[in-house]
Amino acid sequence: MRVVPMQWFRSCATGLLLALCLGIAFPDRAQAGEASDWGANFMPNVRVVDQDGRELRFYDDVIKGRIVVINFVYTVCRDMCPMVTARLALLQDKLGDIVGRDIFFVSISIDPVRDTPEQLKLFADSFRIGPGWTFLTGTVEDINVIRKKLGERSRKLTEHRSELLLGNDRIGAWGRDSAFADLEVLASNVRDMDPAWLYRHREVLDVMPKPEIAVAEIPGQTLFVKTCGSCHTVGKGQRVGPDLAGLFTRRDRSWIKGYMMKPDVMRAQGDPAALELAKIYRAVRMPNLGLSEDDAADLLQYLELQTANV
Repeated sequence: MRVVPMQWFRSCATGLLLALCLGIAFPDRAQAGEASDWGANFMPNVRVVDQDGRELRFYDDVIKGRIVVINFVYTVCRDMCPMVTARLALLQDKLGDIVGRDIFFVSISIDPVRDTPEQLKLFADSFRIGPGWTFLTGTVEDINVIRKKLGERSRKLTEHRSELLLGNDRIGAWGRDSAFADLEVLASNVRDMDPAWLYRHREVLDVMPKPEIAVAEIPGQTLFVKTCGSCHTVGKGQRVGPDLAGLFTRRDRSWIKGYMMKPDVMRAQGDPAALELAKIYRAVRMPNLGLSEDDAADLLQYLELQTANV
């Protein structure tokens, strides 16, 4: 499988538009999979099961003819998996109704023994996912075939690849991207995989500015957006975790700082508030983000300013 960097999609946008406007057809490799290096000849067509218990064929039912955003997860992960899934939930919101219609999300368990369909359903529901997002499990043998084909060959669960695999099966184009990239840029990269989208927007493509990453003016703002904002809001309701509005009236500053830095240690030590949060948010616990003292101080300053305005 040819895997190209995500810059390929943006650099090829003008060429794709030119080809479409000139009436040059793209090869329909999904329907002519026998001749494709990226379709039926490469992708395993093993049996998988989704979070609703439906049996599917990986290539025929999940990949064939589709634009997909793929990642690997395991539901007992306490570090990257919840954060990546939360970022994908934000990406799904950003892309809107094209998810499930033009673009599909696929999360594949690398721990299929423990990740039953029921467990995947519980995990998925914690992120309030919408239509067009499939969580997959299967036999160890079949999942291993999928993993290796897609370049996920880690020997330990905790070392698995956490980036996103983006692909358009119809034109045989694939690339990788980061779930923690600026959300506007990531959404643009995903949309750019669809030549039809580029064609529909050809009038504005040449004058459309590239998405810009906002420069944070408040200490801790960028850190909050990248590490906390996927799971929490301030005054906009519960997301994966609790709304942080009123946080400083519920907890003292030293507790908040300690929980930011070492939530796993506080749970292990039996801190009542930490255990209560773990009980409420069973599927996704606050991970240890490896924050330094300065990181935590910046986040506290940012949250104090934000919560004061709610």
